[in-house]
Amino acid sequence: MRNLVAAVGLAVLLLLGLTPGRATAADANVTYTITNAGKDVGSKAYIQYFPAGQRDSQTADANSGDTRQIPPGSYDVHVQFSDGNVHKDLWIANQAFSGTVAKTVELGVASTDVTYTITNAGKDVGSKAYIQYFPAGQRDSQTADANSGDTRRIPPGSYDVHVQFSDGNVHKDLWIANQAFSGIVAKTVELGVASTDVTYTITNAGKDVGSKAYIQYFPAGQRDSQTADANSGDTRRLPPGSYDVHVRFDEGLVHKELWLTSQAFSGTVRKTVDLGLVFARPTVTVTWGAASVGDKAEVTYFDLPASKAMGSVQSAQPAVVEAATYDIRARMDGAEAWLRHVAVSGEPHLTIELQQPKPAVPVAAGQVAAGAAGAAAAAAASNLVIKHCSVEVYGVNFDFDKATLRPDSEPVLNQVLVLFQRDPDFAAEIGGHTDNIGTRRYNLDLSARRAVAVKAWLVAHGVAAARLTTAGYADTRPLVPNTSDENRFRNRRVELQRRACKE
Repeated sequence: MRNLVAAVGLAVLLLLGLTPGRATAADANVTYTITNAGKDVGSKAYIQYFPAGQRDSQTADANSGDTRQIPPGSYDVHVQFSDGNVHKDLWIANQAFSGTVAKTVELGVASTDVTYTITNAGKDVGSKAYIQYFPAGQRDSQTADANSGDTRRIPPGSYDVHVQFSDGNVHKDLWIANQAFSGIVAKTVELGVASTDVTYTITNAGKDVGSKAYIQYFPAGQRDSQTADANSGDTRRLPPGSYDVHVRFDEGLVHKELWLTSQAFSGTVRKTVDLGLVFARPTVTVTWGAASVGDKAEVTYFDLPASKAMGSVQSAQPAVVEAATYDIRARMDGAEAWLRHVAVSGEPHLTIELQQPKPAVPVAAGQVAAGAAGAAAAAAASNLVIKHCSVEVYGVNFDFDKATLRPDSEPVLNQVLVLFQRDPDFAAEIGGHTDNIGTRRYNLDLSARRAVAVKAWLVAHGVAAARLTTAGYADTRPLVPNTSDENRFRNRRVELQRRACKE
């Protein structure tokens, strides 16, 4: 039945010459033209039509001059005008629409076109200047922003103008207060900011080292206040003045730093600094039982005479060092060996044979604690040397020059864990010990951090933190004199010292 009624209704519409969904002859044709100073503002005006008193039920929208067909009736008309930073919003209430409606609404909105050109040494700085316009005395209420030379349309009135200039590392910030704007305003502001273009080229043997050199510029005597940084050959624009220049060079295991103090910069500055370094590229083959271990060993170079570690490479891989004399150490799986006082130049090929030191594992002079005999037995043929009040631990390995435990330390740490698991009353100080290579101050810090790392591992595996303390002793408590590689190996250890125990 419902379908029949719909069909009949459609037939009636067609007989009357009407098409569903289209405007009827009864609709009103409404056109609003919005003008400002007598000129049609076109798409700058957005017009909405609402049934009178129903401003949440829009019937139609348009721009100035557009005609809309809408049912006749009474409407509220909403006009929103925007031209640059000039805006107006108005409502025209209870407009009666029928037939053809054509109305013109004059806004009467004043505006001013403002252009500030910012120059330095007479040249427009363009996008290097950022300009903000604020109503005078209201510097938290920005009206418009622009770059140098841009025109902005804003309401006439009195403004504070903020200019921020940035060119490289040269900056200037200024306020121009109480500027009266009306009509067409075009102003030029000269900054008068001096700058210097500075380029340092860092060479070695006459060749630019490029990104291997990192350069920092500091006001002279203010080495905590960096002005700019660069790589070799980069140009930096700075304020003229006196600077301290810091150059840091890194290639392979070669690290060099130098300061060039009180450098006077003005105009265009181009300087070249040659490092004067002579490189060597040694390759160390590490062997075990006369067979090469490939790249599985770590090879560390020590600067002389300070015996300070410079850095490491993998075995069988060339290192980049300065031509000089070094101590060279090879390490793998707890084993190590040294080449002492080796003069390195050119591209030499060196060999280091690894030998695993085997410290004796004596039967405990007394039990570590009641019930610890089983733990002592478990430590036999291991890396633990159990004594009455102490346990020497070998094979706890760390990343080079760090306190980060290496995975190959797990078996030894598990042996230490057994001591705590079998005797709930066992509590100890974990002491970190080193040999005498390196400075005492550095080794004290490193050994202390490594002891903390061992404690953290034990706590993570169930040992109560209250049962453990830590200390770093560096080379202050050697077991044997540091007179050979094997002795130094014995001195590099972690040691558990039982609390309240006397030998």
